[in-house]
Amino acid sequence: MRRVKAVFEYDGTNYYGWQLQKGQRTIQGEIEQALKIIFKKRIPVTGSGRTDTGVHARNQVAHFDIPETNLNILKRSLNGLLASDIVVKSLEFCAPDFHARFDAKKRLYRYYISPQPTALNRNFAWAVWQPLNWTLMQVGAERIKPVQDFRAFCKVKSEVKHHRCLILESRWLRKEDLLVYEIAADRFLHGMVRAIVGTLVALGSGKITLAEMERIIDSGDRRLVPQTAPARGLVLEKVEY
Repeated sequence: MRRVKAVFEYDGTNYYGWQLQKGQRTIQGEIEQALKIIFKKRIPVTGSGRTDTGVHARNQVAHFDIPETNLNILKRSLNGLLASDIVVKSLEFCAPDFHARFDAKKRLYRYYISPQPTALNRNFAWAVWQPLNWTLMQVGAERIKPVQDFRAFCKVKSEVKHHRCLILESRWLRKEDLLVYEIAADRFLHGMVRAIVGTLVALGSGKITLAEMERIIDSGDRRLVPQTAPARGLVLEKVEY
């Protein structure tokens, strides 16, 4: 058996997230089903991390073990079997101990906001119509960098051993007619980015003050987060090893 490192792009709109869930259509489930058709047996697929329901990925990394085969043919076969909203971008043989999740050093997410109603980006951006204080939101993004414990931004029932994350980047960008929040870290918790974005937008729209945002961070209480950004604006952009 040979281990393969794969990179996938997907539109998560019609999926119940990455991870296998009984009775639900998921990205991992679709990929494993396609591999099962090709190899006549289940091939477990391990991703770099879970993306939630409705979240997208431009470069999700995964690994799986298969018999020796031509990867160019396998790539064409998978893309032929998978729905058009999931694409295999690349396949390569890798070290037998490569692990898509545990070997990852950095994960980069971007969250896209449209400051006006949008038809073309309706599945890929959060339309926020009220005026936003860009300067204050940048201050809030900078405040995220030194945070170590993200308990306040993690979904309450998440089963994790700890809530510590090392934030490598946190900033707002302008991209054409969109506002983009960019955050990179060594790991992310369940619902973390969307909770942070929701809090920063609440800050920028005047719903909370910077002092109140500080209290939310220090409290470790997820219930104090003023709002959670919808899944459609979030994209896993890149995973580095």
